[in-house]
Amino acid sequence: KLLEAAALLAKDGLKAAANAADLYERSSSLYAADGTLDLAASALCKAGRAVEASDPRRACALMQQACGLFDDEEDEARLRGSAETFRAAATLLVRAGRLSDAAALLRKQAPVYARQDRPHDVTRAELSAVIVSLAAGEYERAATSCARAEELPHGFAGAISA
Repeated sequence: KLLEAAALLAKDGLKAAANAADLYERSSSLYAADGTLDLAASALCKAGRAVEASDPRRACALMQQACGLFDDEEDEARLRGSAETFRAAATLLVRAGRLSDAAALLRKQAPVYARQDRPHDVTRAELSAVIVSLAAGEYERAATSCARAEELPHGFAGAISA
């Protein structure tokens, strides 16, 4: 907590975004070592937001790293908390013009929702991935994603007729 407070002071008071991001990253590593992945991911998201304007490449990497913390997670409560991390990361990637990365992240988010038995969120993530892929000009990948989503038990058609 103290590292996060110092990072906030560095970002807002001293206008030292890079230093703030470093402190948030240290905070994240301590949270991860303690087993609180949701707080570790939150700290990485804060680090990404701190350097978004000055270093978009680093901001995107930090956000993707935050999402990666949930890759092997099985705990339902922690997975529920991952939704905000994924949303923030996808939003930042789209703003940074990294549409392919954003679409890949959204496709990665869909199985997380599936493990939580959240069919409407699975559909929303898949549809968002299709839209972002279209915006990136990746028409084949968008068609493949759309076909895969339609095959899901609660695919696009299932969400409408259910």
